[in-house]
Amino acid sequence: MNEIVIVEPSFFSAFRCVGGACPDHCCKGWDIALDKVTVERYQQSDEIEIRNIASDNIITTKESEGNWGKIKLNNDGSCAFLDEERLCRVHKSLGEKALSTTCAIYPRTYASYKYEIRSNLTLSCPEAAKILLTTPDAMLYSERIKLSPQPIDAPDIMQEDRLLNLMCTNIMVHSGRHINEGFYTVLKLLMFREGAKKDATLTDNLLSYYESIISDIENGGIKHEIKRVSADYHFTSALLSQLQNFLTRNSEGRGASVLRRYTQRLSALHGNDPNSVDLPSHMQQLDIIWREKTIVWLEQYPHMLINYVQYRFYEDFFPLKNGRRPFANLALMLSELFLLKSLISATVETQGDPEEADIVNIIYSYHSLIRHNKNAEDLLLTEIAPLLSDGCHSLLPLCVQY
Repeated sequence: MNEIVIVEPSFFSAFRCVGGACPDHCCKGWDIALDKVTVERYQQSDEIEIRNIASDNIITTKESEGNWGKIKLNNDGSCAFLDEERLCRVHKSLGEKALSTTCAIYPRTYASYKYEIRSNLTLSCPEAAKILLTTPDAMLYSERIKLSPQPIDAPDIMQEDRLLNLMCTNIMVHSGRHINEGFYTVLKLLMFREGAKKDATLTDNLLSYYESIISDIENGGIKHEIKRVSADYHFTSALLSQLQNFLTRNSEGRGASVLRRYTQRLSALHGNDPNSVDLPSHMQQLDIIWREKTIVWLEQYPHMLINYVQYRFYEDFFPLKNGRRPFANLALMLSELFLLKSLISATVETQGDPEEADIVNIIYSYHSLIRHNKNAEDLLLTEIAPLLSDGCHSLLPLCVQY
């Protein structure tokens, strides 16, 4: 028998769907794919209401067994099976087991490897985002073993991939609230790996270097190094403009109206015209807002950004994802975090005393609109690539500002 390790963050186990009380229902605003078994179950149901709704509102696509059809949405963008109380008629009439695979699993996700399953929740669900951001120990993991006659038919996790992921995660843990110090240290680790000899000594050399930079975090050496890095408001303002324009071009779908409230506040403070000569000064003002107001406000919720960064390291199996170079994945994560922190700062400045729910809204709506799109990462990297011509050194300003 083969041992399969099942990994679960604590916020995964704590999740419970809130049904009709959800502020942005998952049964609205995007395509809902149905597998073949589900399509036939609904079309042949003994429940007349279910059968009639299926007959009128399931569009048969037959793309694959797992994607045999999709729901035709109502005029308000809701699933045709949603009732007046925003509850699922299928669930109420036929029970949970009658739900399609998509509906039964969401927002749960499972990344499968040869000997491991990593359970997670997608943050496009407002309740999942709320639990992650408001629970201090949301990203504590538990592991259990499941015996299986065969390994999972999936790639194995390479030893170096696992080692780098653990190192980067532990760097962020050691950095605590000082997230920028953590990312600066991660950048140093990746630069060392890039320049190291790829021979039998690589792992030992990487471990020795890792131990030295952890010591630098603890003794204040990293903090001292960061102070010597100058802010580059021309670069960060240009990057923020690119990110804002990217959001503008991808502003249709579930979560769009929520995210738009926050992007409009940011545009009012920073603008989004990349040719404006005022952008660097606006960027400097945003930096001041972050340091003097946003950080103070976030002290009420010290685990919010820490949990989010740890979630992203876990979700992405950072830094080696999708065959991209680690620097590309670091650039992507730093840029997205920079955008989210800018949205938070704009909210603090314009709203005065935002609520915890505002941060949840920013995170879930961004994930719903952008990260729920499987092509979004590549599109975003293409968008910001011209600004990253200096390679890893281009990322230094993002480790200093905010």
